Amino acid sequence: MKIVYGYSYFASEYYDDAKKMNDDYLDRLRQDGFDVEGYCLTIDPPGPPVAFSELDKMWKAKDPKLMKFYDDLREALIGKDVLMNASGINLHPEFVESLKDIFTVFQCFDDPESSEFLSKPVANSYDLCLVGNIAEVGTYKTWGVKNAEWVPMGVLPEIYDPSLTYEQIIEGERDIDLFMMINYTHFRKERLDKILKAFPNADFYGVGFPKGPLTKDRVDYLKRSKIGPNMHNSTGPINYRTFYLPANGVMQICDNKKHLGDIYELNKEVVGFDTMEECIDLCRYYLAHDDERRKIAAEGWKRCLKDYTEVAIFRRNVSLFEKYMKIKEESSRSIPYKLKVKLKRIFS
Repeated sequence: MKIVYGYSYFASEYYDDAKKMNDDYLDRLRQDGFDVEGYCLTIDPPGPPVAFSELDKMWKAKDPKLMKFYDDLREALIGKDVLMNASGINLHPEFVESLKDIFTVFQCFDDPESSEFLSKPVANSYDLCLVGNIAEVGTYKTWGVKNAEWVPMGVLPEIYDPSLTYEQIIEGERDIDLFMMINYTHFRKERLDKILKAFPNADFYGVGFPKGPLTKDRVDYLKRSKIGPNMHNSTGPINYRTFYLPANGVMQICDNKKHLGDIYELNKEVVGFDTMEECIDLCRYYLAHDDERRKIAAEGWKRCLKDYTEVAIFRRNVSLFEKYMKIKEESSRSIPYKLKVKLKRIFS
């Protein structure tokens, strides 16, 4: 299966070089045997994606730059099997629908906050949608999307130590009680204030916190941490904490409990909560019951490294591509027969 992986190339204070980050990722996938090549879907890289309202205007006006961009992409797709728009950007739905000879995949990790201007206007034009927020898969289906599946964000290789062992998690010493890398935003202010009041000495890092963002030695801090609270802006789970906490042997206590149970086994690999009061009580309980904490942390670590590494996730994606490509092929073959039956009924 020959896959074109479309990525965005943007300037960011959090990533030294977004293009290199994607190139390195694709190199690792190729080393594991995947036939995948990258294609930059940013129209003027490095830069932000075009808002759909502007993209629609450019499409309708047959903007020369956009048309050239689409012609070049169409040329790059010759002989390929799958186009994966990994960032969900810059492809007009009518252009996507014109790609008859390739299987098209839309991927988005920004729902529901960006749904109205990113995913909702275009998702229905793709053969398959990969939805990063497990809580929003059903939302796609309300838009008329027939094929929508959850895709994990997974753990990035640079933010966990692959040499960590089960025995080290069960027996090793950790000197940080609570650890979290999260920005202090208005979405989470009230909740963060509650947990900070309960644990004033917690090691929380991010924009808006007194200690500021943690820009280096992140893995070392994670390997020293016992419990990692995790919270979201709204629905989820949909963030990297969901995966890098267990990957580093940190016991995760996470919100969005209902769907968390679709990612990990609750109370065995991870612990979920519905209110901050519950989160605080759970943190206190597991700090006082260290053997239980270690066991959950170790089981979460096992699950994460089994199912949520980048290679495991891409292998899962390829399986989904194969599944839905087969369905599409069978559907295409059945259309003439259905039409024949319909005509027979009309004229009999």
